[in-house]
Amino acid sequence: MKIEIATVDDVPEILNLQYKAFRPVAESLNWLDAPTLTETVEHALAEFPKYTTLKMLADDGKIIGSVRGRVDDGSLFIGRLMVLPEFQKNGYGRILLHEIQSFLPHNRAWLDTSGDVPQTVSFYEREGFRTFETKYFENGVSWISMEKVLGTGIA
Repeated sequence: MKIEIATVDDVPEILNLQYKAFRPVAESLNWLDAPTLTETVEHALAEFPKYTTLKMLADDGKIIGSVRGRVDDGSLFIGRLMVLPEFQKNGYGRILLHEIQSFLPHNRAWLDTSGDVPQTVSFYEREGFRTFETKYFENGVSWISMEKVLGTGIA
């Protein structure tokens, strides 16, 4: 496995990875119009310059995982942490999460995820993140914001 900075040329492959990685979760929540499943290539291309995106490559060069981040005022927003389903449960998500935090200097990291997927919430809690806000979509799906503040004992 190798991790590199993604380029704009990687956007279509990363978007395809996104559909594959998030579809099982969206199906479990009966949320097939979730933003991660309905995002277009045009939208993904427009969003790409706003983030630093890392890609994880298999030995054959295929993108099997990705994460993006953006730092504003010392706060790192982590988004779209994803691994192809057939490569999940191998620690690759954790590696990508650590890599984006190491790559972009910050004093606080935060992210959004569904509060209705216990294994995802517990993954982030094991990584030191704590919920600080909960919202609900019209379909009843909970959406939580989680943070990890460095140097305060919270991490």
